[in-house]
Amino acid sequence: MYSITKWIKENRALAALFFFGVVFFFIYSWFYLGTAAKTEKFNSPDEAANYFFIKNYVAEGTLKVFEPLNLTTGGLVHPRSITTMGGYLVPGSFLGLILVYGCLAKIFTLGIIWWLTPFFALTAIFCLYGIIKNIFDRRIALWSAFLLLVHPAFWYYASRGLFPNILFVSLLLAGFYFLVGRGKPKTATLNYLNFVFAGLFFGLALTVRLSEIIWVGAALFLLFLIYRKNLKWLEVIIFILFAGAAFIPVIFYNQTIYGEPLTTAYNLGEGSAAVSGVGWFTSAAKFIFPFGLEIKNVLKNFSTYFAGIFWWIALPAAFGAIVFIKKLIAGKLDKKIITYLSLGGFISLFLFLYYGSWFFYDNPAKEASIGTSYVRYWLPIYILSLPLVALTLVKLVDFIRPLKQKIFAAVLCLIFILFGVRLTFLDKNDGLAYVYKNVNDYAAIAATVNSLIPSEAVIIVDRADKIFFPEHRVIVPLREESTYAAISELMKSLPLYYYGLPLTEKEMNYLYDGRISREEIGIIEIKNFGAETLYKFIEVKK
Repeated sequence: MYSITKWIKENRALAALFFFGVVFFFIYSWFYLGTAAKTEKFNSPDEAANYFFIKNYVAEGTLKVFEPLNLTTGGLVHPRSITTMGGYLVPGSFLGLILVYGCLAKIFTLGIIWWLTPFFALTAIFCLYGIIKNIFDRRIALWSAFLLLVHPAFWYYASRGLFPNILFVSLLLAGFYFLVGRGKPKTATLNYLNFVFAGLFFGLALTVRLSEIIWVGAALFLLFLIYRKNLKWLEVIIFILFAGAAFIPVIFYNQTIYGEPLTTAYNLGEGSAAVSGVGWFTSAAKFIFPFGLEIKNVLKNFSTYFAGIFWWIALPAAFGAIVFIKKLIAGKLDKKIITYLSLGGFISLFLFLYYGSWFFYDNPAKEASIGTSYVRYWLPIYILSLPLVALTLVKLVDFIRPLKQKIFAAVLCLIFILFGVRLTFLDKNDGLAYVYKNVNDYAAIAATVNSLIPSEAVIIVDRADKIFFPEHRVIVPLREESTYAAISELMKSLPLYYYGLPLTEKEMNYLYDGRISREEIGIIEIKNFGAETLYKFIEVKK
């Protein structure tokens, strides 16, 4: 009988990868278990909104929550990342993650969601191994899988799993694994099953981030063109049918929530009009590149978020690219590798242009950090570049004398782990250690505020919606004309508070300068929390 011990002896490197994978599964899970699982508080409104709707879906089976105040305030009462429809709070994002995690939480209880993204991340590691092994070779596959495991971008968002990006790339890798990572099945039934699962996983991936459909669809179409002679029409039909089937729940809930099966939170209120000529071209360009094409921004963001903060990965990737280009020119590359590099180059270029044309900072310090949106948007680029890095590492190991190769490989692994720890945990703006402290501080602030104000109170906030929602209804932000207009009406029926930066005399004068009435409304300080303060709006007695 073929024993596990014998398999481990014959596959030591793969067994070591599996061991590291299990260890990192718990490392990825640590962050939420130490924060959200105890406090139900998050550092991002996106995470908070996804958790809110997952929890509601498990309890009520719906993805909308009625808030009667929105009928009288014009839909003002909601946190960021949540929008309103006819008085209801509804998701402000694509529904895929909420439905996938919500369904699994219905089966396994709500506590499973802290473990789901680490689990999907671990499956992504082994899907990538299968894909790269089938295209390149076993050593490059092993290194690629290990590098993904410890890549700071992957590590960071596997730990903050209520962002949709790790689930998206995990489902996408699973889809590609069933398309190209398993080799040719022995029977027709197994072959058709590959296309069933491939279609299903690609469909699920797009329900999670439908905004990626342009490059995903283009990549699949190019694969079809390249390998069309090896495909049967029945295989293509099966793939399309099951990819479409994955959208059925989303279409149903889009109709239920937004009133249209193809409407999402991102295109609410958009009308359609016939366009022609230059107008059609402009509309198409805006659809493909909604942030425009700003090459200066692309180059700056590339140098910062690809070559800059991940320089120890970018440098060997550049060397690996040079090696592959030389082999290509010499005609020494297999068709599968050429296809991978071509599609990878196309996808990377598109994502660099698509997201890189947009210029922003996600943190108040306006500094590049691991938590910036570019990092999660460019996860596919980082993953696609890993075989280039792996080739460089393989060549470095081969350069060492055989007796010392294993030691050198272990040292390389340790170096990449240490770099991963430094950026993932210790980034001064968004590192997990910093965010861990913030989230637990938020929980303490929420508990204090809850003890000071009644449960029915409404709190106006600037960025603190993630602290107080859903225990309290929130309006974001204070400094909006619509908010000023709603203050006096809200005060007639409910206690009203503001939590945010301290209101200086200049700020008070600004608010009373035609925005709210000094004769009718007073603002008193309740408690200072250091950088922010809790205030109450009160009626001025005449």
